[in-house]
Amino acid sequence: MKPKSPSSDFTPERCQHRTRTGRQCRSLVADANSSFCAAHAGSEPRDSEDFRVALTRHAYDFQRSQGVNNSLAVLYNLLAEGRISPRRAAVIAYVDSLILRTLPAMAKEDGHTSIILDMPGPERDRPDRDRSERDGNAGAHSPEPALRS
Repeated sequence: MKPKSPSSDFTPERCQHRTRTGRQCRSLVADANSSFCAAHAGSEPRDSEDFRVALTRHAYDFQRSQGVNNSLAVLYNLLAEGRISPRRAAVIAYVDSLILRTLPAMAKEDGHTSIILDMPGPERDRPDRDRSERDGNAGAHSPEPALRS
């Protein structure tokens, strides 16, 4: 097998579009600022676009999980529309996951987490009430049975 020369892997004057099998387009680039020919210029990822406004519009400054979820939904739409590259979307999604993981710690530091230690049990667990209702003393809630004369 003949080893590939470095020049065959990357040729700046040729279109950088690759087929599914990995073959490079043979056409020349459309202009010096592009990496693609005229036919493939529309498929060029537009990673130079600024998506900050779209991704942060309903993000609540990334202080709530709902805000991160909103940002992920917008990111999904951008990816589905082909407006953002999969690699860039993966990086942004990873950063969002890191933000989500830190939200509970931030809430704990701010004192927003409350833990109820002494919560009353349900009414069905109180045998005294059941016994007084069975004996016909619906109003009596004392643990001692009613005296019969």
